[in-house]
Amino acid sequence: MKSIKNLLIPFIILIVLAISAIVYFVAENTKKNKPAETTGGMVDIVYYNPSDISSLSVYSRDTGHTSAVNFSIDSNDVIHYEYCGDDAAPGVNYSQSKLALFVSEMTCFSSNYKVSSDGNLSEYGLDMPACVITIKTLNGTDKTISLGNMTPDGNNCYLNIAGSTDIYLVSSSKIQCSVKTAISFLDPSVLNIDYYDIKNIHFDRKTDGLSIDAAVEIFDSGLVQFNIVKPYEHGTSSYFESLMDSVIHLVITEYVSVDNGSLSQYGLDAPVYHFVITLNNGEKTEIYFSKQINGFFYGYIAGTDKYFKLTNYQLDGIDLKETVLIDPYVCYCRINSISSITCVYGDRSFKFAMDVGEGKNIMSDGAIITLDGRNAKILDSSGRSYCSILFESIACINIGGVETDAVVDKGNGPVISLSFNGKNYVTTLYEFYERDNDSFYVFKDGEYTGFYIYSREIFNDGGYDTYSYGFWKAYELLDEAILGSIGGIYDMPN
Repeated sequence: MKSIKNLLIPFIILIVLAISAIVYFVAENTKKNKPAETTGGMVDIVYYNPSDISSLSVYSRDTGHTSAVNFSIDSNDVIHYEYCGDDAAPGVNYSQSKLALFVSEMTCFSSNYKVSSDGNLSEYGLDMPACVITIKTLNGTDKTISLGNMTPDGNNCYLNIAGSTDIYLVSSSKIQCSVKTAISFLDPSVLNIDYYDIKNIHFDRKTDGLSIDAAVEIFDSGLVQFNIVKPYEHGTSSYFESLMDSVIHLVITEYVSVDNGSLSQYGLDAPVYHFVITLNNGEKTEIYFSKQINGFFYGYIAGTDKYFKLTNYQLDGIDLKETVLIDPYVCYCRINSISSITCVYGDRSFKFAMDVGEGKNIMSDGAIITLDGRNAKILDSSGRSYCSILFESIACINIGGVETDAVVDKGNGPVISLSFNGKNYVTTLYEFYERDNDSFYVFKDGEYTGFYIYSREIFNDGGYDTYSYGFWKAYELLDEAILGSIGGIYDMPN
């Protein structure tokens, strides 16, 4: 019995030690994994009004960089931010709105979880923080905030305020914001040139060889108009004007860090789009853009080392066809500015005369419209006027394409011509020479325009679709309406 008792004593001691070890590890595990202490909802841990701050500095351990902002208030109580980080450059325009957002992110911290009050900084990466934020106030009460490790899910990180043992969870976006450098705060408004200072604009692109030079015209009303002067003379469309406006007043998405070794990655080793803005004083601004990469264009201004990106919406129209960028019509005119239009087609011709006052339309009372001396103000039963069909078909002859290097055979003379007599006593002649069986080259006052049109613009019979007539067929329809009208009304036969 004694020998058994002697054996039981060490066994019991082993069991007690085992139980003690289990209790210890459970206790320690419970302590480490105890649920975070809620703060009773989201509360402000740090909050400063910018008007109370004199300066802010943000150090990032990952980059070794410090971004800093100085604050000042003008006589109108408007706060101004001056970027003065490690990489601040003199004379550079930093965005007040971007700096304001950065200040807001780095001076306002909220949380609904207090992780610990033990002050064990190393456990949460706060002994060597990923970010250190120093806020200096006007009243001399400064505050230093440290951001430590991120949580395993990456959604949050740990925060501690110098002088406190409390550790909180805050959004990891704070760490992401802390790595911003000077390039992040550059003003997104890259160019803002006044139209009155511009002499002309050049635009070329490698995708199709397009190359256009346009002069700027500003009317007394302030209306801005672009007129192409090379490789032909012609007006532009609203799409061209919109594209030019987006370049002249260039606003980007953001600046990007690009070194010489990565130019090809951004398509900047061989830019596709090129603009040159020439001012009246001779100064030039050249802008280059890459091809579109994942919905973005990358670009730079010649003579600078700053690269930027912008969305395809910010350069809307840069890939539009040439015939869309230019005025789509061969000889668009207003009814109020013309006294007559004469057309010659072989041995046939017509004279379409009009006297329409400013601000009036073709069917207004007092407007005089004739075709070869006959009253041309004829309507159908729905109120559509046949003289409008003819005028619209002439004023809206669509350009079919651009062919500036064409060699035109003028030996047989023009197939058809239109002569416009303006109220300003200026006559403009358009002649149409055969290009092939379905198109014609366009000449203006004896000079090739560089354009051609399709034969449908002259000879299409639209039938009951009165908006798709060629101008010669529209003449024949008006002539028919005049001859067959009763009391100024004529309906096409079924």
